[in-house]
Amino acid sequence: MKKLLFLLIMAGLVLTFSSCKRSEIDDPDWDGPAGFYVLLKGSANPAMQLIDGKEHTTEIYVKVTDSSHKPLANKTIHFQQLGSAFLDDKVNWGKFANGLCTIDRVTNANGEAWATFYWPLKYHQYMMYIHAQMVVNGSAYPDGNIPQDYIALAMYHP
Repeated sequence: MKKLLFLLIMAGLVLTFSSCKRSEIDDPDWDGPAGFYVLLKGSANPAMQLIDGKEHTTEIYVKVTDSSHKPLANKTIHFQQLGSAFLDDKVNWGKFANGLCTIDRVTNANGEAWATFYWPLKYHQYMMYIHAQMVVNGSAYPDGNIPQDYIALAMYHP
């Protein structure tokens, strides 16, 4: 009986002390099956502009973080203009600081990237969008898993 009691106590101690000692859980890769790892949020200031034939600018801002809200530095963000919130509705109404309808920017140490957008000189419609997406493996092709955001811009004319 003493042997059995001793063996049960030893087995209990072994099971108690051999349990998982992992104190920290690593995040999965951004494209892993466990879900989204990278968050990308964008905004525009100002997000509404009078289209009067004069040149107006707005600052497009994007912040990229991991799932723990830690900023991700040195990530390339691709900005492009869309006439609607559909990827096949690319437009060339305004321009970015490089004079083109698209631009790439790299996030700083705080996970932030900015792009100056020059509004269209001519009124086209009430809304347009700036599509910001992170470049992954050299591509900005949105397959549903690439971190992205649609930033709405409202146009009005007198």
